[in-house]
Amino acid sequence: MSAYKNRWSVLRYLVIGAFLSPLDYFIVNMALPAIKDSFEATENQLQMVIAIYGLTYAALVVCSGKLGDIYGRRTIFTTGLWIFLLSSIACAFSPTISLLIFSRFLQGIGASLLAPQVLASIRLLFDDSERAKALGFFGSVFGLAAIVGQLLGGVLLSVHLWGMTWEIIFLVNVPVAAVCLYGIYTHMSKETLKKQPLDIGGVLLVIGALLCFITPLIYGRAYQWAWWIFAIIGLSIVLLIGFVQYECYRERHAYPVLLSMKLFDNKGFAFSLPIILFYNFTAGLFVCYPYYLQSYLDWGVLASGLAIVPYGVGFFFGPILFAKGGRKSGFWIKLGLGLLLVSFILLGGLFSKYETPTLGMHLIFLFAGFGHGIIMPVMMKESIRYIEVDQVGQASGIVSTVIQVGSVLGGAIIGTLFFSLKSVCGYSQAFAIALIGLGVVQLIGIVFYSMLNREVNKSK
Repeated sequence: MSAYKNRWSVLRYLVIGAFLSPLDYFIVNMALPAIKDSFEATENQLQMVIAIYGLTYAALVVCSGKLGDIYGRRTIFTTGLWIFLLSSIACAFSPTISLLIFSRFLQGIGASLLAPQVLASIRLLFDDSERAKALGFFGSVFGLAAIVGQLLGGVLLSVHLWGMTWEIIFLVNVPVAAVCLYGIYTHMSKETLKKQPLDIGGVLLVIGALLCFITPLIYGRAYQWAWWIFAIIGLSIVLLIGFVQYECYRERHAYPVLLSMKLFDNKGFAFSLPIILFYNFTAGLFVCYPYYLQSYLDWGVLASGLAIVPYGVGFFFGPILFAKGGRKSGFWIKLGLGLLLVSFILLGGLFSKYETPTLGMHLIFLFAGFGHGIIMPVMMKESIRYIEVDQVGQASGIVSTVIQVGSVLGGAIIGTLFFSLKSVCGYSQAFAIALIGLGVVQLIGIVFYSMLNREVNKSK
């Protein structure tokens, strides 16, 4: 049993803070038409409203974990919350689209500081007997964010509270962040840490590598995958190799590093990362499905948002079942990936025959979300299970980065597959193929799980 008496109270407020980032993703997507009308914004400007947040988050989150190791989880988490709170107010009162985009950039900085601190704190505050329950609690907020984001966003955009339209969706963050800040300051103690300098060279190299990798994936389809898109991706690989060599050099000479390459000697950690990457390809569903419903079936924004709710409901209850279950991790990994695989293959077959979602198809989306909700906390648990205390921030930052990269890759690859095929074989068939593609990706995840299982058994 962990000796930290307030651990469950601390976790409650950490999770409330972590809830803000996925909530913001779902709710802002729904507000794009209102933002377009308010500013007479172009399509490129609207894309920047979404992309700048994701880019900033993805580029900085790997550094955030290390900052927690250096300055303490409470300090970095509350700093992130303050940035997120103030930038949300700035977003709501932005007089121009340019200032809104800049405020979203600041929001991305704040959000990047949150998730790694939650994952690292769970590893430090809870022993193995309680960690599954804590991670299940953490995982359920992502499903809850999908539900609340769609429902609350639709309602707030419809009722024009205080005469506002899109502005109100950013102000929702303010009371949530304020409650969370109060809870963290009153329940979470400051850590006593050995101060060490930040590896600035490593920070610049890894941020450059991530920006050069993720930016082309976000904008590739808009620029028809021109040659320079792939050139920038190639540059990201060069920068990543340079980063690894630089970190190895610093580690050999006993200099402080941003990321210790010895982390990857832990087979459980190393083989968990590809599985985490592949199941997060499911983000491609949120690129294709609303577009299919609105552009092809002529559904409204609220109706298409509600169509995502069954997936969110499953995502909410999946982690809760994992937290209450007593079986070993292997059972949950196979169940989660299996549900995703079977659900997406079934949905692909059904959408090739029935263009409009039926009750049965909504039920299958529920099971797919359930699988996603199960696999997320169990893989987080396995990835950080045997990480040393002084490296837990680094590991949490890497896991959070892989989640984000998987989401961007899923949106780019599955989205490109759908948008390329819709003019060739029609919307319904293109969406069906995209769903089957998501199923195939989960099959790759199952292959990596078998490799992970084999390596773990070897080490016993």
